Order: sequence, then C-alpha cells, then structure tokens
Amino acid sequence: MTGSVAELEVYRSGARALAARILSAQEAERVRVSRELHDETGQALTLLLVRLQLIEDMTADVAIRHELAELRALVVETLDGVRRLAEHLGPSIVEDLGLRSGIEWLVDRIRADTRLVVSLDMSRDDAEPIPADVAIAIFRVAQEALTNVVRHARASSVDVALRSGDGRVQLEVSDDGTGFDVAAARARPAASVGLFGMAERVALVGGTIEIGSKRGAGTRLEVRVPLSEEVAP
Repeated sequence: MTGSVAELEVYRSGARALAARILSAQEAERVRVSRELHDETGQALTLLLVRLQLIEDMTADVAIRHELAELRALVVETLDGVRRLAEHLGPSIVEDLGLRSGIEWLVDRIRADTRLVVSLDMSRDDAEPIPADVAIAIFRVAQEALTNVVRHARASSVDVALRSGDGRVQLEVSDDGTGFDVAAARARPAASVGLFGMAERVALVGGTIEIGSKRGAGTRLEVRVPLSEEVAP
C-alpha cells in the first residue's frame, strides 16, 4: 500500500513537471510568433505604408491618388490587425506582473474594443502565490472564453471573477448571451476545438473545468485548479 502511495506521488510530481514543460513550450512558441509578427510583418507593412505615401505624393492624377489612399487605408487596417494578433499571442504581463494583472489587462482590452459591459471581481489570499504554469493556463482559458463571448454569444454583459484561497484558484466567466447546446457543440469538430483546448490546458495543471449553457440563457464557465499537490484531484 505504501508503495502504491509513493508511486502515485511520483506520478503526480512527474505529471506536474510535464505540464509545466508543455505550457512553457506553448508559451515560448506564442512569444516567438508574436515577435515575428511585430518585428518582421509589422515592419514590412509599415515600410509598405511609407512607400505608398511617397508614390501618392509623386502623382497629381486624382484617380491614382484615390486608389493609393484606399490601399494605404487597407494597409493601416491590416497593420492594426497584426499588432492586435501579436498582442493577443504574447502578452508578457502575466509573467511580469502576475495573473491578476493579466486578467485586468484582458478585461480592459475587451472593454476598449467592444461594447460589452464587463464586470471584474477579484479576491485573493496573499499567503498563497499562484505558480507560473497555473497562472498562464488560467489566463489563456480566460482569454479564450472572453474571445468566444465577443465572437459568438451576442451578449451585452459578461462577469469575470478570479478567486484564490484554501489551496485553490478559481475562475468564473458568465455572460447573458444566446447560449448554446454544450453536448452538440462538443460533437462538432470545428466547435469543439476551443472547448477541448481549454479543457486540456486546465487538465495539464491538475484542474477541472465546467461549462454550463442553454440556448437563450447565456453561458457560465468555471475553472478550479489546485495550487499544491496535497489538494490535487
């Protein structure tokens, strides 16, 4: 019996270490792509914008100037999209300032970019630090959940709550949108990718995720992750 307990502890420790390595690799790849978008694609688009302006200044033809102005507007729009994507992929705020600052940044972005009314409730136990792998996993789940609300829910408001204490950290995201059939969504490959990705991230850090939704009644997502092996499921 003692051997089985020891083997279980070794397994838990190994699984936790593996989860940390997987998440670290995923985040490193996100940061790499983010930097390439910002440094290479962003700079190329900026150079294109400057060249278009120079060409426009060289001609007096009204029709050509009009076409070039439209092209510049398209490049500006594309550049803004690239910058948003780079920011979405690789915000370093979680690693630099912690999960709560990351969630605040995420909520502020949603408020600035959409008409959603977003409420944020955060409570904490200062004696319990949140490990980096757990913080990154929860941040990415919150990011995916809020992105889904913006894209699909047709909601007017969303509530975000982050709480830690008693050896756990808990995230809740609920909206007043159209809702959906969870079982049916999981059965559709295209729709289930996001749900599976969130569940996988949470599972890698030993947590659980619950998604409750009904058509016309909004959606509620709840994540619970233990902060130590002693309270791991």
